[in-house]
Amino acid sequence: MKLAGALLLTVALLLAPPSRSATGQSSPARVIVNGQDVALAARPILHGGVLMVPLPGVFEPFGSSAVWLPDEKAILISNRTRILIRLRINDPYAIVGTEPRLLPIAPVVLRDIPFVPAQAIFGLLGAWVRYEEEEAILRVSSIVGAVAVQRAAGTLRLIARASGPVQAETRHLTNPERVVIDLRDAVFRLPDQEMPINEAGVARVRIAQFQTKPAITRIVLDLAQPVDVRVADSATSFDLTMEVRPRGQAARAPTSVAQAGPPPPPAGDPGALPTPPPPGAAPPSAESLKIMQVRVEQTTGTTRVLVDGTATMQYVVRELVDPDRLVVDVMDAVFIPVKQEIPVNSAVVENVRAAQFQADPDIARVVVTLKRKAAYTITADDGGSVLVIAVTDAPLRGHAVVIDPGHGGKDPGAIGPTGLMEKHVTLDIGLRVRRLLVEDGIRVIMTRESDLFIELADRPRIGRERGGTVFVSLHANASTRTAVNGAETYYLTPLSLSLAQMIQDELTRTLALPSRGIKTANFLVLRDNATMPTVLVEVAFISHPQEEARLREEAFRERIAAAVARGITRFLAIYPIPAGL
Repeated sequence: MKLAGALLLTVALLLAPPSRSATGQSSPARVIVNGQDVALAARPILHGGVLMVPLPGVFEPFGSSAVWLPDEKAILISNRTRILIRLRINDPYAIVGTEPRLLPIAPVVLRDIPFVPAQAIFGLLGAWVRYEEEEAILRVSSIVGAVAVQRAAGTLRLIARASGPVQAETRHLTNPERVVIDLRDAVFRLPDQEMPINEAGVARVRIAQFQTKPAITRIVLDLAQPVDVRVADSATSFDLTMEVRPRGQAARAPTSVAQAGPPPPPAGDPGALPTPPPPGAAPPSAESLKIMQVRVEQTTGTTRVLVDGTATMQYVVRELVDPDRLVVDVMDAVFIPVKQEIPVNSAVVENVRAAQFQADPDIARVVVTLKRKAAYTITADDGGSVLVIAVTDAPLRGHAVVIDPGHGGKDPGAIGPTGLMEKHVTLDIGLRVRRLLVEDGIRVIMTRESDLFIELADRPRIGRERGGTVFVSLHANASTRTAVNGAETYYLTPLSLSLAQMIQDELTRTLALPSRGIKTANFLVLRDNATMPTVLVEVAFISHPQEEARLREEAFRERIAAAVARGITRFLAIYPIPAGL
């Protein structure tokens, strides 16, 4: 009966009439995501009031990656916040994490293209979605669910909690003096807000929905004196941090924060642990929450960090990068052991550190240093007096990643203005990527490990014959226009789209280079590897004088390698291990 129902649904969708405009004329529906009119792979279908759209390219403008696995008839959708949605063809339930969610209609395959109920899936990703039937337009925007205000050391931080990508445009206006920050493609879901500040040169903050087409959330800073505003986004969320300080005051790079629970995080280096208090410091009061110890338990696939306290705990958790860390601050708590350092060296956890972070108010800090991003949960046990941080090992083993350093030997590749050769850059970065992946327990296949010339056609063959499941070719870009710079990633098949997006996302965030986006190309290494996810990464422009100078720096090449490795491990965490491995 289930199969019969699915076949009837497929026939109904194939026969469904096209959408009609307000004039009564037939017109294909449009999908506009964060202001971008998405170029759809096929004509969308409206069935029973539900818009079914072809999968390729729809969710990427919302900062999400969609992978179609035709052999399994499955679709995986993920983004940098670790959300993972699993869909199956003809199954009306989506699995969000581990929870089933009923869809208005099941995904189907029509003419070899998967179609999904776009409005429902965007809703599961946290988007604001509206289908305007008269215009036949599905509009999708990111939601700003809150704007947190933090005050610290003469600095004001505004953190816009967003469900998807938003862009900030900042302007200074006079009469009266104010700074206007427009969050484009952002829907503000709260009533208009007005907050007195009287700090860091800001008298008050006003927040409201400024317009709807396109959606703009407007933040206005009414000023008491001139200020500087710096904006930073996060590698692990879609939050934007706006740091405001009086003009002329020494500035530092703003810190993006992901917060759980009501208390604001403390000031200072977010991943640092302080030195122990001096002898003779006042002892904690008898009423204070005390952290008695931190313990580590390891089981198959999980590392558990247990924080033992004397009462129920309130905490703030943040995710940091370079290196990846979980920082958990327990509020109004005194750390009795003064300081603990616990080496772990599991598949994903490097070590655990804990100490008293600050006094007045008391804050105890636990830092879990990760080898790579990993799924985790934080729960309370024993009536809330034990905090359990459980870090899960992602199922990466079984994969074999092929790293292909471009050019080599008699083929130098592009040559920079001062003579730096692409072949040397790609080999150095490739060996660094191998080291990082091997440390994560991932098998790596190198197409070359020294300055050798390998025929272009042999590179995909080497990967296939040695059992590769993912192929990444590394290059440095070049242009006759020396002003062109930035990073870009190429793919050819839908199977490779998500891998390209994840690596490009990590590169541009880690290196602070212009993102030239992900693109399709008929390169031989992409064409001859159609059966496995394959990308070609142009890490920077060796023809650009400043980028060539940076490529000469060992630290910069290490950062490139770390970004590429993180993109690969993010992809492997959702890409199934091929059968037989």
